[in-house]
Amino acid sequence: MSETEFLIGRSGLDLQDDFYPDDLPSDWRFDYYSAMFKTLSLPIDTDEDLDQIFEDMEETDEEFELVLSIKESQLLDTKQLSQLLSTVVDYQQYFTLFCEVDKAPNEAVMALLSDYRLCFQSSKPLKLGLKEAKVSDQNLSFTQYPILYSSEVWNEKQMRAYLEEVSSINTKTILICKFAESAALNKIRIIAELLGF
Repeated sequence: MSETEFLIGRSGLDLQDDFYPDDLPSDWRFDYYSAMFKTLSLPIDTDEDLDQIFEDMEETDEEFELVLSIKESQLLDTKQLSQLLSTVVDYQQYFTLFCEVDKAPNEAVMALLSDYRLCFQSSKPLKLGLKEAKVSDQNLSFTQYPILYSSEVWNEKQMRAYLEEVSSINTKTILICKFAESAALNKIRIIAELLGF
């Protein structure tokens, strides 16, 4: 039996499908979103109020995984990376850093990231000495949980096939459906539950 448990979410809080009540203040969107979904991805240099999000996460016992994504160009520029990390260093227990890469980061970059939870996704094996998994032609190198990013728009049959394939990871897995609206995220979550994940 698979030990996979999916935490399902999207990239960004800007859902367009009437997910939020019309009168909801914008700084309450994270609370509203996190009551329904268990993971969210934001760019590390997001315009969202990260301090408020971290504060909200501190105040709850609910399981929630925040993913801060970094572009490969930001990751490989150690000066820029240091600057970005300085804005979130006090909250590193509340998020995982994620980056889609074409090649393994160098030692200087990995040294900067040594105290962070990480996940890299690549079409090639990275050999970073981290936990490894290969799913759907993607190589994942991670410290705690594998994170799968997908920008695909699936029908229900494709959702089921993808979840069944990913369940081979056999661990808690964060699934970020980049541009999915709440209806699609709910369908994925229901299919995962029906499949026993």
